[in-house]
Amino acid sequence: MEILFDALFELLLTGGECAVRSNKVPLPIRIIIAALGLLFFLTVVGLIAFAGVTIIIDESVVGGSILVGVAILLIVLAIRKVLIIRSQIRSGN
Repeated sequence: MEILFDALFELLLTGGECAVRSNKVPLPIRIIIAALGLLFFLTVVGLIAFAGVTIIIDESVVGGSILVGVAILLIVLAIRKVLIIRSQIRSGN
């Protein structure tokens, strides 16, 4: 079952990324696909941060802080990747 979910998510995310970057796909569809990808990413990061805060409140400050740190790291890396891609697009590469 895990292999099935892994293959499905990889297909959806890779296909979505290719569709967003392609000029052959109409712009409104690319925007919808990008918004769905962003919603999925923010949901995962939000759940990680929520679990971290819950662990900080209930059990362990160290374990919860690590999860919150991972959530912040994911957001920072995503912003960095977007800025790198934007600079590549602007420079024409």
